[in-house]
Amino acid sequence: MRAGGNYISGEEASKSIGLSRAAVNTAVRTLRGEGYAIESVTNRGYRLTVQPDVLTTGTLLADLSPDRMDHVICLHETTSTNSYLMELAQQNAPDGQTVIAEMQTEGRGRTGTHFDSPEGKGIYFSYLIRPGFIEGESAYVSDWRFITERIGISVCDVIRDLCGITPEIRENALLINDRKFCGILTQTDMEVESGMIRTLVVGIGINVHQTESELTHSRSMTSLDMTSLDIETGRLNSRPAIVTSLIHSLDRLRTPTLCTQIGQH
Repeated sequence: MRAGGNYISGEEASKSIGLSRAAVNTAVRTLRGEGYAIESVTNRGYRLTVQPDVLTTGTLLADLSPDRMDHVICLHETTSTNSYLMELAQQNAPDGQTVIAEMQTEGRGRTGTHFDSPEGKGIYFSYLIRPGFIEGESAYVSDWRFITERIGISVCDVIRDLCGITPEIRENALLINDRKFCGILTQTDMEVESGMIRTLVVGIGINVHQTESELTHSRSMTSLDMTSLDIETGRLNSRPAIVTSLIHSLDRLRTPTLCTQIGQH
């Protein structure tokens, strides 16, 4: 992916990852079985022509550094990425820890409503913020009351840049043409006596590949009409590209300047 459509020789691949040429060839066969289209040409090497639209360490590594990927967990299935990350937070997971799943069995929205999370159709994503992690940053609840809105703006910016459409923010939902395609659920763990937030988990659910017929069930669970990015853009959108852009955007949000702006909103 980093080669940008150019060929990589077997020897180059072997040296860069410290495996034998035979092991490289075996790895290429395995990737082909997972949906990657990889050309192999004698004396030129290997070239990636099609990348599957899956959310795995492999598809995200092209745009995220190995160090950042150390704090990104890609799951095939979970009950809820927010619940999963809340448990990790209790085990001292670091600021910026991210959890992504291909499907959720108990995805939920605000007030406990069900969030439909079918396999391979959307983005089910949670991001951990530890208020006070950045020097000079407040951990008081009152200083973080606008965080959902700020996260919504970040998501809108990503969708505008990658998909060419500008969503509207309505409370904790993002809409296109008055139809909902994204929900944001922010959960906190706090000390009641002090009013200080220990952890803050931001869950983002985005409809990407759902068709009109597949959204019929989802419409029965909300007062808003539902849509997806593919429906609104008329083309297939890359889930890995959206996820890596979201991570970059939220990481930038975790800077002293922006955190101060949140507190002063």
